[in-house]
Amino acid sequence: MTPSRFIRSKHLVRGILVALVLLFGLRVGFPFLLQTDAVGKAIEETLEAWTGADVHIGAPPEFSFWPYPRVTLENVRITSPEVNGKSEALASIEAVSATFDLVGAVRGAPVFSDLELVRPTVLVGWSPAGVFNWKHSGWLTQAIDATASAPDGQAIPALPSERLGAITITDGILKVASAGEPKAYRISDINGTVTWPSLRQPMDLSLSGIVNGEMTHWTFGCDQPLALLAGRNANTRTSLSADPATVNFEGMANLSHNAFVAGTMQLSTPSLTQLLAWQGKEISAIGEVGQVNVEAKVTTAGYSAKLENVKLGLDNAEASGVLDINLPPDGVPQIGGTLAFDHIDLKALLTAFSPLPDSKETATPFDTAFLHQFGMDIRLSAKTADFAPFSLQGLAAGMRIENGRASFDVGDSTLLDGRMTGRIALNEQGLRGGAKLQMSLSNVDIGAIVSTLALPGPLPSGHGSADFELSTDQALWTTTVSDMSGQFRLRMGPGTLTHFNRQAFEEMAAKNAFFNFSEAADGSFDFVRADVEARLDRGIAELTKAEIEGNEKLLTLSGMIPYRSASLALAGTLADRPQADATVVNPAVSFFVGGSWPEPVISPVSILTGQQPRQ
Repeated sequence: MTPSRFIRSKHLVRGILVALVLLFGLRVGFPFLLQTDAVGKAIEETLEAWTGADVHIGAPPEFSFWPYPRVTLENVRITSPEVNGKSEALASIEAVSATFDLVGAVRGAPVFSDLELVRPTVLVGWSPAGVFNWKHSGWLTQAIDATASAPDGQAIPALPSERLGAITITDGILKVASAGEPKAYRISDINGTVTWPSLRQPMDLSLSGIVNGEMTHWTFGCDQPLALLAGRNANTRTSLSADPATVNFEGMANLSHNAFVAGTMQLSTPSLTQLLAWQGKEISAIGEVGQVNVEAKVTTAGYSAKLENVKLGLDNAEASGVLDINLPPDGVPQIGGTLAFDHIDLKALLTAFSPLPDSKETATPFDTAFLHQFGMDIRLSAKTADFAPFSLQGLAAGMRIENGRASFDVGDSTLLDGRMTGRIALNEQGLRGGAKLQMSLSNVDIGAIVSTLALPGPLPSGHGSADFELSTDQALWTTTVSDMSGQFRLRMGPGTLTHFNRQAFEEMAAKNAFFNFSEAADGSFDFVRADVEARLDRGIAELTKAEIEGNEKLLTLSGMIPYRSASLALAGTLADRPQADATVVNPAVSFFVGGSWPEPVISPVSILTGQQPRQ
């Protein structure tokens, strides 16, 4: 009979029916050949052999044979081997099931794989001596020890069993605690699969669970898992994702006593505050920081990590650089490094660490606990830095937090065609006081500052240099401009005093009558130099020197400016500029300035003394 005729004949149908009957017979008959107690005992012994721990079964095994032979053990407890009559609970599992081969089971040597753990509760911890509670002499431990002691590249000896398969976890709980800790760290609702066909093959896991109240998904893959567990280098890839953050890593890892990772890392969070709160931390200083994205090449050593080729996204700012992170077990976290921004909102950055002084007499309380929560030494640079309403170019700055003190230093920047440097500092007495502000402007367009701030009244316009040295004995966040004390200096070359008509001022003063300054404000006064010095003390500025020298006249002022109330109390003179070849010197105009800025009242001294002005 030819093959084609056989295929078309009734012999094919009969052959198929015979095969199905044999298969059905095997399926039906094998269970009767099994010694179920022996299979249940075998899986118990297999679990003990893998873990090196004692396994206790609370109920007789249950079997199913479709679609695959499977044994289920209920009420399983795993404990450490007894020492001096005592043992420690390691895990409790509502049900453990596994597939097994029928032929091996009939022969009395079943091989199990593809375990399913239903509602397991696993306890992980360390003794006071640092011994891992799951460190027992089982097949897995033997394989790890053999790998650790084998020379590089040499295969480990064969074990009684190397097949693992897949481990499926349903509704599990993980508790982690070390000796002396009052409360265990708990992860609940764990579901997923660990796929590890055999000890010498790659391992992949995909798990989800509730971590600190957030549903979290974790994937992990390793090409040489046994080498990794044995404290050797292994290629790994992992991803952790939850609403507060997503973290990805791919590279080399080592779990020895000198554990480290080296590879590429990405971290993304919609809110840094939310991420810290998820980890049980609260740092009010960075409460205003929103979305953060980090990509870097990371290398760890001990408790420190070095991040190279950093690409940082911070809200709407982007930076690149290098960061060093140190997380000592008995100290505060330390962050250092260098970041280069294209653009940064400098005012928002500073306000995050401490609200800056303003004109308000009340301030919202601000928590300065961050001064003791972490350390920082970051060098910043930016092509453009906004400090509303101004913009700086070529910023080079440093931010430092150490031993209860914080400072922000601007080493160099370009502002309005000139140079600006400065410093803001507060110390560990921030709750009671202790803050300093320093600023130095060199060859800056003073008129542009006046115009940008829309300041009223007669003010100088031109390029000049200014220095501020201010301090407060209050916390910076409670300080207003009326609480600062210090010094102010202004030096200018050629410029213009706006809203000051010198001829009109002299004519009004000659009338020997009070007049509003606004009556002489329609004009300007060109000068060749301007020097102003003042001392500030809690809302009062003492004008110790103010000279504005024009081509013909010299304007001088001195007195008090209670700027808390925007009032003035100044004495001034407007006299001929001293000249060696002058043959005629006009009498000086002396006057008193009182009232409120920007429309004070001018009182010629002649009125106050009852003398007529000299013509």
